Amino acid sequence: MARYQVALILAMFFWGSSATLTKTALEGMAPMSLLAIQLAASSAVLWTVLLIRGYRRTTGHIRLMLLGFFEPALSYALINFGLIHTTAANAALLVGMESFFAMGLSFIFLRERLSRRMLLATAMALAGVILLEGSGATASLRIGDLLVLAGVLSAAVYVVLAGSTAKKVDALTMTTYQFTYGLAFAVPVACFQWLTGAESVPIGEPVSAWVVAAVSGIVGYALSFLLYNYAISRVRTSYAAIALNLIPVFGVAVAVVFLSEGLTIWQVVSGVLIIAGISVYSGHEARDETAGVPDGHGHAELERN
Repeated sequence: MARYQVALILAMFFWGSSATLTKTALEGMAPMSLLAIQLAASSAVLWTVLLIRGYRRTTGHIRLMLLGFFEPALSYALINFGLIHTTAANAALLVGMESFFAMGLSFIFLRERLSRRMLLATAMALAGVILLEGSGATASLRIGDLLVLAGVLSAAVYVVLAGSTAKKVDALTMTTYQFTYGLAFAVPVACFQWLTGAESVPIGEPVSAWVVAAVSGIVGYALSFLLYNYAISRVRTSYAAIALNLIPVFGVAVAVVFLSEGLTIWQVVSGVLIIAGISVYSGHEARDETAGVPDGHGHAELERN
């Protein structure tokens, strides 16, 4: 059991560090060029693992294409553009809002019931976001945060749509096709950016920039998915739900250590509120599991299995 728990913690660490990895990669690569390389690298890894395990024919490709459009294509594109204008620490905190966006969408479109505990968790997290935005020193910082939140909302749409697909397609196959279709959507947009001059073709970029871009996709996306899918089959859902609290913690810590991003008191307070909201929410998920209640939508990572 210990190795599955270690794999789960590593998945949380890699997910949390993805903002820092992407922020670093953006120093040498434009957003859509970066996304195309990230998705190409992560798709290659996922297909390699899938073929080693054994390919399984699947159906429902229209649904898989739709999932790939919302995440990773649209979601990660918005986050990449947002990271140009905000810090990796801010992005790591805001990504924690995904579960709450998914919960709201499920309430609106699926008529799922919202308990008082879930509403309390949402209120705490939203208060953290409002505090984070209200403390922004410049308009560009707020624009960056809004783009990240838009990307998180797109990922939440994926969460709501993924539930029914996950019941018919195994985790690795679903994730591999999700990223492959995401790449198919991202490449034409990147080409459009190159043709219009909005971004320069990255052929002339140094090898180091390509390596950082590929690593950010493999580690921040593919490896984290693979580790999570490996661990979730053997650990309790309640344990995985609690582990989700580590994503923004790891994200902020990695940004501070590796990017030397200073933390303001407002970021600390807003981070505490967002993480506390996630804790209350994951406690609700754990209680539902103990009581034998189905999980519902959960956090994005909980639906990615």
